[in-house]
Amino acid sequence: MTLSELVLPTAGRWLGLVALAVVVGGFALDLLVLPRDAAELTAARRRLRRWVAVAVAALAGATAGDLITRVRVMSDGDLSEAIAALPAVLTRTHFGAIWIARAVALALLAAASASSAPPVRAAGFVLSLGIALTSSLTGHAADWGDYSLSVLVDWLHAVAATTWTGGLFGLVLIARRDRPAWPPALLAVVARRFSRLAGYCLLVVAASGIYNAWVHVPSLSSLWRTAYGEALVVKICLAAALAYIGAVNRYRVLPALDAVPETGARLSRLVAREAAIAVVVFGCTAVLAESTPKHHGGDMSHAPMAILDHPSHLLRRR
Repeated sequence: MTLSELVLPTAGRWLGLVALAVVVGGFALDLLVLPRDAAELTAARRRLRRWVAVAVAALAGATAGDLITRVRVMSDGDLSEAIAALPAVLTRTHFGAIWIARAVALALLAAASASSAPPVRAAGFVLSLGIALTSSLTGHAADWGDYSLSVLVDWLHAVAATTWTGGLFGLVLIARRDRPAWPPALLAVVARRFSRLAGYCLLVVAASGIYNAWVHVPSLSSLWRTAYGEALVVKICLAAALAYIGAVNRYRVLPALDAVPETGARLSRLVAREAAIAVVVFGCTAVLAESTPKHHGGDMSHAPMAILDHPSHLLRRR
């Protein structure tokens, strides 16, 4: 595999993960964190909707790129052969069926992201969680079957991680411009609600991450002897830094929010740092997704379900 064949898919997956986090976290922020009756948040909500709509478009582009990458691997050919194999992959493979479902969900999500009606926003949030599920169904977790515990845990991990980090992205976007105009009481409500949500997400991320590591890392030495293990170690360290900053916010900054006006500016800086670290965490996740855990050593790609459904030699042009 050439450098471009590794870097481009990893970069595309990185973009897709960040975009998915923006979508999931944006909906969660709108529906679960921002007070519904606060007039001061009208402009912030409008900006958040635009932010989510742009992320849906980016996610659609990343999804299309992932399709081409997977088809090239399954057809074991160049781009022209991949394009020729595209109909067969979409209609006759496990990956193709999941990809079509994802594409339909993205089309519906694009419409939902433009609406301000709470029921439509709630439907968009559900669709975004479904899109996260399609990633679990076409990744390493699906090697144990679509209805396996691994898929469920991987999906819960993705939902919790994207809700937490995507919420951080959304807060940075809306709070940097609008925060000075928010009453201190409103800022305190938003910060405490998000801190509570992030705390729940952290628990799920930690528990599911431990399970995923146990499944995909067969021995402790794999953490420094394989690319997958090294990327996992970096991701764990960055996630720990995220958790530490979140703890500082929750137990040191938030209690002082009402009494010390300057605390709001400090909170914004810390949230921005968390968001920056989260972007790097998704880079590590992209590397993990494109790497092969030790127990996959004989696989030619990390889409084994699709390959089993339609072997590569059947997709190649004669």
